[in-house]
Amino acid sequence: MKKYKVALFIGRFQPFHKGHLYSLKKCFELAERVIVGIGSSQESSTENNPWDFETRKKMVESLPAQAGLQAMPAGRQGESLKVVALPDYPDDREWLKEVEERVGNFEVVVSNNEWVLSIMQEAGCQTVETGLFNREEWEGVKIREMMRVGDAGWKSRVPKEVLGQIGYTLHG
Repeated sequence: MKKYKVALFIGRFQPFHKGHLYSLKKCFELAERVIVGIGSSQESSTENNPWDFETRKKMVESLPAQAGLQAMPAGRQGESLKVVALPDYPDDREWLKEVEERVGNFEVVVSNNEWVLSIMQEAGCQTVETGLFNREEWEGVKIREMMRVGDAGWKSRVPKEVLGQIGYTLHG
């Protein structure tokens, strides 16, 4: 029996890498259903946010059935996984209100971002940190830089399912 019915997993996923996959698997160990909130959803075509929301959504949706997530039998992604856009707001309370409106009901927030965790804890939400697994390799900043300079080693740092969504080199 899972501890929670619904977990909210928040990240920018620029790109969705193996560290994110590690955390997503932890979400499914905790909860029957996972809502992935894609932060800074209005951002794209910048150094830190090169991919738009739709591309990041496809990255997440390409994973579950193929990535061995037990809670995601083929054809049931819609029942177990939902992806929502979470745009930035200058005010933390406005951001929290928007998250609650867009996401709906959730019982626990999973994140490794201190800012997200502090807002959610202040609001009285249960939170879980999965830890930054293999951070030296699986960090978005490093992966994006590898892509910019044409280092194909970045491909080993993202799940193979994601490669079809981002299989190009960033220029910058």
